[in-house]
Amino acid sequence: LSSFSRLSGEGRVSCRSAMDRAKKKFANALDGLKSLGNRNEMSIDVEERLLPEHCTLTTVVRHGFPDDAKCLAYDPVQRLIAIGTGRGSVRVLGELGVDYQMVHPTDHAVTKILFCINEGALVTACSNEMVHLWNFRQKHPEILHSLQMSKEGITSMHLPYGGRWLIIGTEKGNVYFVCISSFQLSTYVINWNKAIDIACRVHPGAVRQISTCPTDHTKIAIVFEKGVVALWDLVTKTAERLPMDPPVKCLSWHYNGQSLITGNVDGSICIYNAKKCTEVFQKSTPHGTGSCRPIHQVEWRHANEADQFLVFSGGMPSDDNLPIPAITVLRGSKSATVMEMEHPIVTFVTLNSIPLENFPQQPHGIAVLLKNSFMLIDLLAPQYPTIDCPHSLDIHESPVTTVVYYSDCPSDLMGALTLVGCKQRKKGLSERKWPINGGIGRDCATGHQELVLTGHKDGSIRFWAASGEDLQILYRLKAASHFERLEETESLKDVSHAIKTIELCLDSRLLLVTGVSGQVTLFRFVKQEGVNVIAAVSIPVLAPPPPATASTSSGIGSSIEEKPREMRRQHKLMSESSRRQSSETSDEGDERIVPFKIRGGAVKRPPGYQPELSCLVPWRSSSSADSITATALNSAFGVMAIGTASGLALVDITQCALIYAWSSAELYGSDPTPAVQLGSLSLGDSSPIEMPYGASLEADELGEDVAVSMPPTSPKWSSEAAPAAPHGTPPTIAEEPMIRPAGRSHSVKGSSGIMRRLTNKGHSIARSFSLHVKENGEGDISPRQGVTPVGAERMGGMNGSPSTSCASLERSGRNIGEASTSAEGVTSLSFMHTFTKRGDKSSSASLWVGTSGGACIALNLLLPPDRITCSVVVSPSAGTSNGDPPSISTGTRFVKAYSLGTVIRARGACIGAVWMDASLCVIEPPFEKYRENNAQASPDRCSTNKVVTKESLSPVYAPQQETVSPDELAQVVVIISEWEIRAVALPSFALLFVHKCQEIPFVKARSTHIRGHPSLMTLTAAGQISVFSLPSLRPLLTSQLLPRSIDIDDPACQRMSLSEHGLGVYMASPSELEKYTVCGELAEQASESMGDLFVPMEVADPNAAANGGNGGAGSFLKGIFSGGGSTPRGAGPADLDGILTDKPGPSGTSGSVAMRTVGRTIPGPARMDRAASGSVSAGQAAAMALQNLNERSEKLNATVDATENLKNNASNLASRTSKLVEKMEKKKWYNF
Repeated sequence: LSSFSRLSGEGRVSCRSAMDRAKKKFANALDGLKSLGNRNEMSIDVEERLLPEHCTLTTVVRHGFPDDAKCLAYDPVQRLIAIGTGRGSVRVLGELGVDYQMVHPTDHAVTKILFCINEGALVTACSNEMVHLWNFRQKHPEILHSLQMSKEGITSMHLPYGGRWLIIGTEKGNVYFVCISSFQLSTYVINWNKAIDIACRVHPGAVRQISTCPTDHTKIAIVFEKGVVALWDLVTKTAERLPMDPPVKCLSWHYNGQSLITGNVDGSICIYNAKKCTEVFQKSTPHGTGSCRPIHQVEWRHANEADQFLVFSGGMPSDDNLPIPAITVLRGSKSATVMEMEHPIVTFVTLNSIPLENFPQQPHGIAVLLKNSFMLIDLLAPQYPTIDCPHSLDIHESPVTTVVYYSDCPSDLMGALTLVGCKQRKKGLSERKWPINGGIGRDCATGHQELVLTGHKDGSIRFWAASGEDLQILYRLKAASHFERLEETESLKDVSHAIKTIELCLDSRLLLVTGVSGQVTLFRFVKQEGVNVIAAVSIPVLAPPPPATASTSSGIGSSIEEKPREMRRQHKLMSESSRRQSSETSDEGDERIVPFKIRGGAVKRPPGYQPELSCLVPWRSSSSADSITATALNSAFGVMAIGTASGLALVDITQCALIYAWSSAELYGSDPTPAVQLGSLSLGDSSPIEMPYGASLEADELGEDVAVSMPPTSPKWSSEAAPAAPHGTPPTIAEEPMIRPAGRSHSVKGSSGIMRRLTNKGHSIARSFSLHVKENGEGDISPRQGVTPVGAERMGGMNGSPSTSCASLERSGRNIGEASTSAEGVTSLSFMHTFTKRGDKSSSASLWVGTSGGACIALNLLLPPDRITCSVVVSPSAGTSNGDPPSISTGTRFVKAYSLGTVIRARGACIGAVWMDASLCVIEPPFEKYRENNAQASPDRCSTNKVVTKESLSPVYAPQQETVSPDELAQVVVIISEWEIRAVALPSFALLFVHKCQEIPFVKARSTHIRGHPSLMTLTAAGQISVFSLPSLRPLLTSQLLPRSIDIDDPACQRMSLSEHGLGVYMASPSELEKYTVCGELAEQASESMGDLFVPMEVADPNAAANGGNGGAGSFLKGIFSGGGSTPRGAGPADLDGILTDKPGPSGTSGSVAMRTVGRTIPGPARMDRAASGSVSAGQAAAMALQNLNERSEKLNATVDATENLKNNASNLASRTSKLVEKMEKKKWYNF
């Protein structure tokens, strides 16, 4: 038994030791895997000087027409105009650069607005029944007082010039008075039942208008909703009524106060004598004796005693059922002038030179507020033309669909745009300058030339100068004028000229514009008028064909065939080799569906941007467009890229020809769609370029071009012509025969297959070949050498000698690619002179393609020296620079190699990329300089990247950081996707930094500079602006910008643009453009450079001017004899104060206590802040309360002691008193 136990113990010990050895081996294996996984990660220590306190989100200025305008007010002394909106804000406009926005604490609509004339104050009434008093004497306006009406809604307000009491009319028909200085309600109330006639048995309705007599402010005219007008006397508290036939809608006083005019429901106007208002003095119907619409507003103004203006809105004949918005002006005995408006009239106000109400006002203009516009009518010019507005109130003339912002635009481009745009000035405008010129304009806070481009729904583009904190129109471009809509598409709603994306090269002045229906146009800037022909480039159908149906005998079914033809289809031009295969494909499957055609022929065009090249991206079906999702343009490379939801197309802008076209699956390794199958776009008789059907180029004719574009440094290859593949089916390795040009040998650079587009010098169409060659003993080359399939990564990485055949690699790679990219689309495109291969020794031109699946694919571009005869070639970038297979381990799972290019994987859709050089300065791709003399001359192209960051302000490596080899870190690329940001070193493709989002994805990103330091500015789906440092990706700021959440495909993303210096713009509403900054230093500069709304001014006495400066006696005598003195009779401030001021009642209590139930005064935020600054903290208040409690207890103890003493004294006094009483009772009365 003991031996058995000893043996069992030894067995347990041996098993335990075996388990320990297994654990150690497993731990070593895990360590090995970890080290293997971290093999492609690099750790660098960077010192960045940008701190979170340097970043803050601040609104700089807002431009455009106030959205949902509700009311209007004018200050004739300060020459300012205010517009209240339905979103709770007020815009105040003056001269150029004076544009301020006042935002209420809540977003309730502003229904009424009044100026305290020449006082620097503004009164607003909101839909939540609150009245606010604004003070704009300082740079930042603030609310001084607020009054909350608790029982009645506000329907009208009136404040006479120089008045101290605000008159408020309510929905119940009552009238209240508010003291402006204290914002307290007066106990004086005009109740509706006292204002109307006793015989009237119905409620008159809400108070529609209130107006005081110009010469006697104790007389008030009240217009009720049902047409009743009462003239109330504040002194006698009695009312006189106007006749109710016809019902009155509005009224206006004569400046002498002796008569008034009313606008009626039946479209007539009536004049009444104020002393005998029961009878109509004069009645007329300006627009005929027939049925007319009501007159909504009327104003009676005088230039002098003999020259009068009668301005009213409405009153048009009602013969037609459609109301016509119009303003009518009657001047003296002249005929009526009617001005029809494009939009409904909200309100209007006359611009008077004199603010006094009891003197001829001398009107010089009419400010008309429309539903979607604002206009100024000149009353001093014949036929009353409109005055050109310096403020950008017409941004939304056509709905804005996209916005692009450049905060550092070259000054020569701004000058050129101004020069060509000055000839586009609108005709028929008044020659007068903008009369609303109050305030002091803003200074330019940035010191940069800023340019804003807005794309519109009608296909136009507008160029705006945004420098100096104002927005001025420079140039208008009709970007859709050369497209003609097909008759078959007239009934389709999806066909539109609306602009979707805009790409502007500031150096070469090239402009790339795309539309929502697949139209693409490249514009070139020309200073002179010229005649040109637009080149047309055919874009193939990038979307994969639908699966074949059982009923089709050819096996190539299409959804287009099953639907009736709703569009005109344009046949593709095919080469001879492709036409020989026409018997295998149906005519229906070989057609392109486009909603437009390009207007052809030579056309004379004005100076400015002229169309040079156009493309039409075909639709997937007659009702579904293949939307353009991304574009990129590079003038130095001479290439533009068009990304769609189905694939990618490259176009040579030098030769105006298609280079390549890929579907999404082909971007991962399949061959590009051959141009021999694509041909050129046939646009009918009106096409600018007409190609013969079936034109082709033989291999012998292209031999010289191939020899020129391929350096003779590689093994030779030979092949024979390949037959065209069936439509929509990309060729594979097994299906593609070898291409053998007879009698010629050509060189191939490197050991990878090169996909080349061969262009003939004398023709405009070309062929594309995919060269797949196989390595054998005769010196041929393997088609996929250096490519490791995704499924066999670990095998190839471990043993280094993959045994999988080329065909199986192609099949596995294609299956994986098709499975992962079936629903992928291109989301971002970026050109850059950078490294596309791991271990590459030199950089080269490249295109980085971001997809919705989170892939960023690097495509290598081979640029031939002669761009006239040779085109751009796309070379695979998956291999290493020495031709060896890329080593892909578990640590490089975010970097994968495919046959077409190196792929960097990220989470979510890829939305952008940023590059930095070895000095950690942000760089931009090369560019071509603009040449004014001859656009066809050899361009001045820059082959090196443009360094944007100043080297003195760039991040530096920490002192303890070891020197990084240029072979490992020559550049840094920052890939931004929806859910993460990755900083990758090039050419080692090692991961440097990563930032991952857990809840809220990114939807937009761009590199910028804050205080000169590089940073990354992003917009999240929650509407927040986030700022990160570069390249370490440290979060610096997250602040709310938009009031709602957005998606990456939201149109709001297209209407927002991020730019340099931490600046950005976005459409805050359909008609307003707002500029903001995330740079704290720039925000301080913008605050300091703000102008002033209020400028102290004195009001001249018109009576003194009329009497030649002898104003005292002249005014006095005129006041006696004419009753029109400068001060209203019986209406002085002291008189009204005596009438309206609260007086104590018989019991000594004030009547304002009862008025608190009607309205409650609330101090403004500014007063509350000042009160809070003067108050004590909570701790101090507690200490003071404790001290007071102790003092109170001490006083109570002293009181108790004093009470005891008094009690003792009282008892002593009582005992003495009782003894004294007893003694006196016993004493005889007669004993003296």
